[in-house]
Order: sequence, then structure tokens, then C-alpha cells
Amino acid sequence: MTQTQGQFKLNMDGLLEVLAGSLYANPAVGLRELIQNAHDSCTRFSLEADTQRYKPHIEIEISGDKKQLIVSDNGSGLTQAEVETYLTTIGRSYTRELRSSLSLFEEESSQELIGQFGFGFLSAFMIANEVIVTSRSWQTEHEAVRLTAGGGDSFQLETGDFREERGTTITLTISAEASFLLDLDILGQKIRQFANFLPIPIYINGRSYPENRMSAPWEGNNPDHAIIRFIEREFNMPPPLAIITLKDHTETVANGETLHLPLSGFLFIPDSSVASVREFGDVHVYIRKMFITDTEQELLPPWAKFVRGLVESPYLHPTASRESIQRDENFTAVRQALGQQLSAALQNIQQQSPTLWRKIVYGHADLMTGWAVRDDEFFTQVAEILTFRTSQGQMTLPDYLALTDNKIYYVTHEIKSLQEKVLAEGNSAPVIEAVWFAVQPFLRKYATLHGDLELIPLDEEPTKLFEHVNSADYSDLLSIAERVGIPVKIAAFDPADIPALIIHPKDANRWEETREALDSGEIDSAIADLISSFMETTPPPKSDEATLFFNARCPFIQSLASPQMSEKQQVLMVELLYQIARLFSGKMMTATTAVEAFASVTATLNQLNTG
Repeated sequence: MTQTQGQFKLNMDGLLEVLAGSLYANPAVGLRELIQNAHDSCTRFSLEADTQRYKPHIEIEISGDKKQLIVSDNGSGLTQAEVETYLTTIGRSYTRELRSSLSLFEEESSQELIGQFGFGFLSAFMIANEVIVTSRSWQTEHEAVRLTAGGGDSFQLETGDFREERGTTITLTISAEASFLLDLDILGQKIRQFANFLPIPIYINGRSYPENRMSAPWEGNNPDHAIIRFIEREFNMPPPLAIITLKDHTETVANGETLHLPLSGFLFIPDSSVASVREFGDVHVYIRKMFITDTEQELLPPWAKFVRGLVESPYLHPTASRESIQRDENFTAVRQALGQQLSAALQNIQQQSPTLWRKIVYGHADLMTGWAVRDDEFFTQVAEILTFRTSQGQMTLPDYLALTDNKIYYVTHEIKSLQEKVLAEGNSAPVIEAVWFAVQPFLRKYATLHGDLELIPLDEEPTKLFEHVNSADYSDLLSIAERVGIPVKIAAFDPADIPALIIHPKDANRWEETREALDSGEIDSAIADLISSFMETTPPPKSDEATLFFNARCPFIQSLASPQMSEKQQVLMVELLYQIARLFSGKMMTATTAVEAFASVTATLNQLNTG
């Protein structure tokens, strides 16, 4: 048996191909990494040299004739040993090691440093055919150093008088694929995208003003105004309904220790959304004020699909490419913190600003209701404050139940007639329109948590509002109705001023609506044949199965059943009540049948008038 020890070899060409094809999705991140390195160089100098009069800056220059991009800083610079240790060693980061040493004693200062993985310099070869690094360390005993590399396995390292001032200059001969960075407007846009919040000024081509704003919108004297302008510009949206400014989060974790989570930014609620069409729930993410992504859709809790925002936290960990964030325990902690702050803000809006809360619910009710059904935690947060469309306007369920004695009356279609509304309100109960698919399961979920609630679907079980009456007392009137071919029953219900109602068999109206949808071509052809086949082999509910219910509480019905009225008058009145009830129910009627009903009413009135 033999045993040997070897050393891994690094093929730069192969590594660059992996970086370009897998690690970095966008070649422009090469510029971002160079800005990040320049920022950290300036920050290192302020930390290591401990100078009070230092004014850091970053200069970026386009040399179009040479197809070069030049990035310079007045930071700490590098010694020859540091270049060899960090720039030419893939995966080793001076910034990461400095942050680690500072974190024990100067946690706040360590958070200012951005770099982490040691891949940043390597990303320069995504946009350049040749890279020249010229640097002079703040440690004055060291000569300046120059590194020249073309992206292969070798590089040239020299020392000499290449630079007089402290700091670093990186000269990139831009490749054809990244030539867009030599456009001044595009370069400025990329700088603003990546580094707008960095506190160090970044100048282009010797301009007197920095290209980046150097502060986040929530840090100014008028943060609300600045955030609104930012939303209009960066999210391309009108002013939102509400803005929730984020703050540092503190909580006690399982082991009893206190977790302090630095958190800033804002969440906002747009004016409206449409479920499955304009769902949101996405945020822009910055880490140590450097842009990471504007498409993060998992950092907010899943129920917050009506919310957008911007989150800045050094607690989050970027992926190696710094184009996304790692799904680790820190990610989970930030998401929980965002959920708690958002929930608290919604509760506060509901309690302190009812008008604003109504606007939020009107604009996002479908999404909020749908996610509450799927997410138990969100359901417990909004179950008492969501409002629903009722026959008496928008209401929360607690307000609704205060009027209905623990009963919830609802219809599964938009209230097109007054019958359901009158029936429920006769019992001092508004009717909830459960048209949106999520409303019914929401009501069932709510009723499950409140075991004494009763759900009453008025378009399926309206007779639950009726009280039994001894039909013997109305036998003559009922016999007359049956002789003229009208199915009839007697019951007592409110309001007492309503003499009669027609109750159609369950699903009768739905059957008719389905038939109309098929005839009009509204149903997709892929399933229309299947539905048609089913309807042809299954007998539909018959319209004559509808039952006319006389109201025993109505004085007119009591008079109609009395001996003083002649049988002829009773027949005419029964026919009249039947046709009026048909029109009032609003169901199973086409324009033709409605005209026929009105014609019958007119004929009956003529007979009563003549005789």
C-alpha cells in the first residue's frame, strides 16, 4: 500500500469560465465589486489610521480611446505582501479578516465593511481583458506596487514609484461584452443602482458632484417625502397608501439571550393589487448599504403579497455572487422581524386610522382574505380586522356578529335582487356577499375558531329563517293555490310587511347561469364539451319546483285566508302574489319570462279592477 500527498492546482481560465457562467449572472457586477473594494479600502484607512480629517472619495474615469475604465480611491492602499496574500489568493479576503478582528471590540465599525468572500477582484476579469492594479499603502515605509494580469494563470508584480498618493487605482481594458460600461449614462445608472446609499462620494470623469446620493431616503430631514419620491422613481408606482419605516429589532431567543437585529428601510402598501395578477410581496435588499437585489420575494412573510419595500440589514448574508441572499437562520430571523413589524403596523392603522384601513382593505381585500385562509398566523392577525362586503356596507366580522346573534348570513353570488337582503335584514341581519372564492373558506375557518357560530347560506338554505306554522289554519288558501297550479307553503318570517316569497330549489339558478355561459361561449372549449355532456344527461331543476311561501305574520295574508274574501278574489290575489314574488326573487328569469310575469300582473289587476 502506497500513500502520497498532493496539492490542488488552480486553472484560472476554467475558474473564470465558472464565474462568468454560474456565479455571476450579470457582468456589471464586476463594476459593483470594484466599487465595494474601493469603499472598503477607504473604510479600512479610517479604522486603521484613526485619522479625524480624512475625506474619502472614489473616482471613476472612462478613457474611451483606450477602451479603459479606471477606478481610483484614496483609501488605505496595499503593500506588496498584502497584494500577494489577498489579491492573488482566491477566496481570501482582507476585509473579512479585519471585520472578524474588529467584531469582538468594535461591532459597529466592523459592520461598515462590505467585502466577505475574496472573489471581488476576480470578478474584474468578467468585464476586462487586462487588469492593472497600482497601489500605495498608508504605511509610508512601503513602496508602491503594481500588479498586471490578463486573466490567465500568471501575473506580473512590480514595486517602484508608480503612485505618489496613498490609495489604489485599478485600470481595466474593457472586453467587448462589457463595452456598455464605457457609456457615461449607463455607467452613472449602474453606480446609482449599486452604490446610491454608500456614504463615500463616487465621482465620474472629474465631475464636481458625486454620482451617488450618499444616503438612504429614510435618513434625511424629511424621510416620508424622500421615501415617496424613491417609490415613484425606483418602483415606478404612485404614492402608496401607507409606509412602514423599519427599525432595529430586539427579542429574546430560546436560550434566554437577547438578539439585536439591525434593520432599516421601509415597507409600503400600494394603492391596489389583484390576486394572481398583480401580487407583490417583493423587496429590494441592501447589505451594508450596497445593493444586492430588487427581486427578493421570500423575505416578507408569504401572506404579505400586498406589500413591497426596501430592506437594509448587515445581519443578512449575501451569496458568493452578492446577487442574492442566503436562506439561513439570519434570513429567517429577518423575515420574522419584518412580519412582526408589519403586523404591528397594520394593527395600529386599523385602530388609529380607520379611513386609511378601509382604503387598504378595499384595495387588497382579495389577497388578504386568500392568504389568511392559507396562513394560520396571518389569519389570527387579521381575522378580526378584515372587512367584508355586506348588504349594509363594509363590516368586520365582530361588528357584523354584534347585529346577528352569532349567525352569519351570506350569499355565494353578488346580490342582484332584494330577496336575500330583505330576508336577512328582516331578522336585523345584513348579508355577506361571499362572491370571491376565499370568502366562504374564511367564514368557515372563523366559525371553526368560534364554535358557537352558525353559517347560513341564504341562496341555498333561506328557509332557515322561517318559522314553522300550523298549515291547518290556512288550509283553504293553500288549496286554492294548489288548484291554480302553484306549489305553496305557509311559514312565518320577517319582515311582516312581505306577504310572500318564492324559494327556488338549490342549484337551480346556478344551472341556468351555466347554460347561459355555455351558450355565450364564456367557458373554455377544453371543458365546455364535458360540461355540456353532463348537463344533457342530468335533468335540470325545474322552474316549477320553486315554492311560494305565504308569510303568516303578514296582515294581508291573514286577511286573505279569512272567510270575508271571496274565492275569486283569493284566486286572483294568489296569482298576483306569485308573479310579484317571481319578479322579486330575481332568479330563473330571462327577459321573456319577466315580460310574461308583468303581463300576468297586469291582467290580474285588470280583473280585480273590473270586478
